[in-house]
Amino acid sequence: MNYAKVSPKIINPLYKSYEEIHASELDQELVLLVETRVSQINGCAYCCHLHAEAIRKDHGIEQVKLDKLPAWFNSNIYSPKEKLALEWCEALTTNPKQSTLDKIKERLDAIFTEKEIVDLTAAISLINALNRMAISLGDRNE
Repeated sequence: MNYAKVSPKIINPLYKSYEEIHASELDQELVLLVETRVSQINGCAYCCHLHAEAIRKDHGIEQVKLDKLPAWFNSNIYSPKEKLALEWCEALTTNPKQSTLDKIKERLDAIFTEKEIVDLTAAISLINALNRMAISLGDRNE
């Protein structure tokens, strides 16, 4: 189903927000890594492919970073900032206890600016929503 066509007033603002995140000051490599990881966790084949293509073609991220992404926590290829962002994305996607989120948030406060935290959290939340649309209603570009 092309849900953007079916309900443009609802779906198009989601895509506009997506564009704004990708035009923001937030490190775009970081955005793509968390979007890809969230899509892997959620099992969104369309989004996994979309983000992997962007990583390879448009942003020059090393293939090894994409290859090791499912096991980022066991790899030293990711910077401390990337690891923390990936931990945050997994926590927000899997919905742990509030105390877990609070502990991660404390560490985020030490490395990221408030704006970066808001933008990163929005990016993670948005890709979760877009994953769920694609999974439940079919790939956007069937």
